[in-house]
Amino acid sequence: MTISYGPYAFDSPFITWMGLFTIAGILVGGILFACAMPRQGASRRTSFRLVLISIFGGLVGARLFHIVDYLDFFTGAPFHIFYLWEGGYSLWGGVLGGLTVGLWKAGREGLERLPVADTAMLPGLIGFAIGRVGGVIGGDPPATGSSLPWAIVYDHPDSFAFAGGAAVHPVALYEVLLSLTIVLCLFRRAKRLPEGAALPLALAAWGAGRFAIAFVRLDPVTFGLQQAQWVGLIAVVVVALWVWCSRLRARGGDGPTARSP
Repeated sequence: MTISYGPYAFDSPFITWMGLFTIAGILVGGILFACAMPRQGASRRTSFRLVLISIFGGLVGARLFHIVDYLDFFTGAPFHIFYLWEGGYSLWGGVLGGLTVGLWKAGREGLERLPVADTAMLPGLIGFAIGRVGGVIGGDPPATGSSLPWAIVYDHPDSFAFAGGAAVHPVALYEVLLSLTIVLCLFRRAKRLPEGAALPLALAAWGAGRFAIAFVRLDPVTFGLQQAQWVGLIAVVVVALWVWCSRLRARGGDGPTARSP
């Protein structure tokens, strides 16, 4: 398969395919989240306030993580920090920034944070999957070569995944499929999961999946792994500890709480 598009949509110097589909994903995810929040006792106005502040936190987090990942470049060209139209957003930064600010705001609004986090998972993953479609079209991020049947040739010289006519792994497509797979699994088991379980399970699954996918991405490496792999590894370890502690608490709760006089 060959894709001949460059990174910019409709020959615009400011609108990238990634940016266009990211905006679409944010809109769809935000609307789905706002429509689901009344079940958690939130008004429509509160729901949209949560959406807006989560988007802000996600964008700031995504940009900061990207700056850290490419610190050498931004140290030499600090003004490029503000060139937002050039792209450069970390997925993990967006997730962690949006969740942190959104859950903080939910608490300020008098809402229980765990149900809000559970409610955010499916819309967030759906929005992310939509956003990554822009990466499939524009060839973002760059990837290693591949001879697999589904490998893609990006023949536009400005594409991030341009490899001189060689086929590369469709990393963005892998991330779309990863997100949709997690959505399907969570949707089928949503009613069986205890409150607050959807968030850590989704983060662990996404972290493990992105850890594997990152081996075919061409991103900066620190201590042998990419930033996405380190964060994904931490997410998996934290969730494993959370599950272990939850089971210990459950076992402790099954025993006698007090002796009869």
